[in-house]
Amino acid sequence: MPTDMTVPVPRRSSRRVFLPIILLAIVAIAWSGFWWYATSRVSTEMDRFIAKQAELGRQISCDQRSVGGYPFRIEVHCASPKVEGNRAGKAFSANLGEINAVAQVYQPNKVLLEAKSPMVLVDKDGDGVTVTSNWTSAEASASIWTSGPQNADMVIKGLTTTVDRGGQTQTMFDTANVEAHIRLAEGANAAPGAYDLAADVDAKAVAPVDLFLGASSPLSATFRGTITRIDLQPMPMEDRLRDWAENGGTLTITQAQLNRGPSSVKASGMVGLETSGHPSGDLVVALSGVPELADTLKQSGRVPASLTSLLGVGLSMLGKPTNIDGKAAVEVPVKVANGKVNIGAFPAGKVPKLF
Repeated sequence: MPTDMTVPVPRRSSRRVFLPIILLAIVAIAWSGFWWYATSRVSTEMDRFIAKQAELGRQISCDQRSVGGYPFRIEVHCASPKVEGNRAGKAFSANLGEINAVAQVYQPNKVLLEAKSPMVLVDKDGDGVTVTSNWTSAEASASIWTSGPQNADMVIKGLTTTVDRGGQTQTMFDTANVEAHIRLAEGANAAPGAYDLAADVDAKAVAPVDLFLGASSPLSATFRGTITRIDLQPMPMEDRLRDWAENGGTLTITQAQLNRGPSSVKASGMVGLETSGHPSGDLVVALSGVPELADTLKQSGRVPASLTSLLGVGLSMLGKPTNIDGKAAVEVPVKVANGKVNIGAFPAGKVPKLF
């Protein structure tokens, strides 16, 4: 005889339902507290940096400053940042369109920067020269520890710079692209204060060079090297150079090359600073396209024809044949010491003190 049997439905424990929610809430509260702490530290460090710059004579301000990016990023926005100060005894101001900085909350020492043009530099003394720069994009990144920067990168595209003097405006750089990198030196060069350097620049035109040579031409430059015993903590440039000289710092130039039209200049060697403030160093410099350069200088009228005629002959006598990227060139040794420059055994001029 069939019997009705009711199978009891197991009741879910309310603890199992609410425990994950409670744990998630605890994690969210803890993370929010960590994010709030991290952003507070960022604001504190920014205030400390601004105060330090004020001690160095530079006043930094933002029309609007905000910190956000919750929950996973720290974002700092500064509208219309402005710097006012003195350089070499002259008052100046610098205005920027906008600057934004972003870092992951769990890796706040690695920062990405974006700057929006224009940047306007004004010389408040003398003729009140105004330098205005615009660009398509300007981005940078840096990894910073308490001991100082570990690495930094900067890329600027479509840079155009003009200079206004008394209502007369001149374009200094036209459609330039700039890329620079700095890394802690590795391998045999690894040491405190040692960094590997790399930079590349190309421009449609560079007015000072074009004006001197009397014709417009695209220009490109490359630099590779290693600098040692340099302190990158904030300080006036003169103090930084003096400190570098006193510590026996050096700049090893693996490659420094400038290309313009058919002419190229390439240099390698080591340079530094004497404690007197004069540059010092031993370089090997190669120059290609000498006949074309001499002809350009002659046509510009800025160099006497007699000197341009002797340019190629003189370099050939002082140096030896070589090549730059397959182009025939002349290589000469250059020595800088005690404020004087020698090409081979012949004096070639003087260099000023840098501090």
